Amino acid sequence: MRIIIIIILAVSGISALSAQTYLTLKDVDKKTYAIFIEGRKMAMQQAFGIAKGKYREALERTPNFQDAMMELAGIYFSQKNSDSSIYYLKRVKEINPHPSARVYFTLATLYYQEEKFREAIPEYESYLASDLKNPRSVQDAQIRLANCKFAIDAMAHPKEFDPQPLSDLINTDLPEYLPSISADGSLLIYSRMIDLQEDLYYSEYDGKEWSVGRPLEGVNTEQFNEAGHCISADGKTIVFTGCNRPDGMGSCDLYISYLRKGRWTEPRNMGNPVNTAGWESQPSLSADGNTLYFASDRPGGYGFKDIWYSERSDAGKWSVPRNIMAPVNTTKNDGSPFIHPDNQTLYFMSDGLPGMGGTDLYISRKDEDGRWSMPQNLGYPINTTGNEGALVVNTLGNKAFFTAPKQKGAPRVNGMEDTDIYWFDLDKSLRPQPVSYFKALVVDSISRKPLQCEVQVTEISGEKFYYKGTTADDGTTLICLPKSKLYGIQINAPGYIFISESIMLPDSGDVDHPHIGTYLMKRIEESKHLPMVLKNIYFTSGSDTLSGVSDVELKVLVRMVQSNPGIRIQINGHTDDVGSEMDNMNLSERRAGAVKRRLVQLGLPPELIAVKGYGESRPCAENKTEAGRSKNRRIEFQIE
Repeated sequence: MRIIIIIILAVSGISALSAQTYLTLKDVDKKTYAIFIEGRKMAMQQAFGIAKGKYREALERTPNFQDAMMELAGIYFSQKNSDSSIYYLKRVKEINPHPSARVYFTLATLYYQEEKFREAIPEYESYLASDLKNPRSVQDAQIRLANCKFAIDAMAHPKEFDPQPLSDLINTDLPEYLPSISADGSLLIYSRMIDLQEDLYYSEYDGKEWSVGRPLEGVNTEQFNEAGHCISADGKTIVFTGCNRPDGMGSCDLYISYLRKGRWTEPRNMGNPVNTAGWESQPSLSADGNTLYFASDRPGGYGFKDIWYSERSDAGKWSVPRNIMAPVNTTKNDGSPFIHPDNQTLYFMSDGLPGMGGTDLYISRKDEDGRWSMPQNLGYPINTTGNEGALVVNTLGNKAFFTAPKQKGAPRVNGMEDTDIYWFDLDKSLRPQPVSYFKALVVDSISRKPLQCEVQVTEISGEKFYYKGTTADDGTTLICLPKSKLYGIQINAPGYIFISESIMLPDSGDVDHPHIGTYLMKRIEESKHLPMVLKNIYFTSGSDTLSGVSDVELKVLVRMVQSNPGIRIQINGHTDDVGSEMDNMNLSERRAGAVKRRLVQLGLPPELIAVKGYGESRPCAENKTEAGRSKNRRIEFQIE
């Protein structure tokens, strides 16, 4: 007997597969049909063991009964028994040259989950070529097809990856996750889950080992979760995610706290325009503290969740966030941004770019015009077919820190995967630009009390302004600087003689050998007639033509004189001993005169400025080496 019946039944976990993979029961007798229907009833009651027995019984009576094969494949799919599900789907294809498009998609998905990428590719291609494919699944199929092709190549060319857990003083039997680290590597902030409560912890590195992790007092609360954070380069500002708080604007908002006088200030909601009625999370501060990157589902994005950024003005106000746009953001989910201290290299996660599967980690680099490069997948085995999350990279750029399960298949803790914090040596092809830092303690020369001062940095070779900020209330500052460049630094405070510094961070330097110094600020009234070297005044070789980059330092000198009425200054010119004594005297006088002319152009009355040339008569170093001669070629100022 031949029975044809339209199937409209949807069965629990197998409905997505079965309801879309066949439409009729064909060539079965009444007994086989009755057995099949009994199996479906058992499946609806989630008695899957009995249901599978009925379907197998139907197949014994009618071996090519593909509807029973489809039901069995669906049950095994829902039970995550990939081998059995694949077996029955392949049998369907053997007896039916034109199966439902869903057969291709499901078989491809199973191969994909099993990391059998070569087998998955033709199934995805057949699905995409089918006239009956589900339009809502097309993009997923396209992404996974691209992932398969990427994964085959990535696994053939694995990246360097040997993750090591951090100390047991940080990792415990509880979940630890989402690390961030200060630029000098001395402070680690991370999240820990205790009894469904997320809190922030910190650990300090003394050069040999990490200290015991301790709660971040002043930031943590008893009733709310604190997580999804970043620490500033100097370790004195933290931005974190707080959700469902009384002062919240949306589901999750960004909050900020500052370390002042050794204590963290009460966290403050960053408010409009950073936060919205939507979801804001996963912050990352640039090393200069002036750009905040974060993830959000706010309106106006490319996909479900995008990466945005806001810039801080000189007045401390955050701008309306801007979308970082393509090629970083996609039509899917993009987040967990980390901007390296080089301010050019962005690490982030996405499920909308070709990868290994789930969310992968990527790197994009910003060019001189501010455009981001096409993201590069960090590769296998850093990325897997699972979901990779946030990653941060140390200042030197050779070590990365991330979160991973303690072991595959480990039990969940309070519904959360049990994780630890790991580090690994980052593959050289994935490293950012090498960066070191300038770290200073500025104090009064007599009382030795810390001073809050203005600090500015200029990149000499590029003649461009690099940084402007202030020291913290403890008198310290930390500024990340790319290596292989010469920098001019000015430290200025009202009532004090400003400090001029010139530093070079060579290629051979690294974060273990940064430029660190303690600077003694002298009060103006204590500094009369004491020559002070202007270390960032530059001339064209052998001439009195000032370089434009000298203006940064001269403007500080102008401000100092203008803010202290009644003082006059003298500009002193010096040379090395190369050439005749008369020529050197003339050159020193002309250079001192050039500095005076520029100071007048910048606003100082000429009667407040005297000039004197000393030629080679007052060396401050031996003229036997170029380094010594360079020190002797100098411009000084002194208060009269």
